[in-house]
Amino acid sequence: MKKHKPNKITAGDVILTVLVVIASFASMVLIARATAGGKGSTAVIEVNTKKVLRIELSADQPEKTYTVRGMLGPSTVEVEKGRARMLTSTCRDKICVGTGWVDAPGKEIVCLPNRVVIRITGERKPGRVDTVTE
Repeated sequence: MKKHKPNKITAGDVILTVLVVIASFASMVLIARATAGGKGSTAVIEVNTKKVLRIELSADQPEKTYTVRGMLGPSTVEVEKGRARMLTSTCRDKICVGTGWVDAPGKEIVCLPNRVVIRITGERKPGRVDTVTE
């Protein structure tokens, strides 16, 4: 009887690895498409609970920045390709800047010290997963 060496890589191992990588990549692409801003999405910017700006979002939107005056000073909002982010803020911790891009209805960026909120509104895609927890 021939003994199998456990540390030898076989052709089956390589094929399985390639299939897993392809499936992972395909899953990432599908999730990215499913979570992109839906038709008619809007970025609503509020300062101290008052709406100060509404920006229509679209996938072919060029990059543009907007400056709003918060309670501590100016905050810069960047909008492009159907998504928005807080580019700069006068707050101390910059958690709002670190949040990154938001592009799906119901998502938001909040800067508590400066009292600036960026909220994405619009229709949610049917069957779309909002949050997954374990």
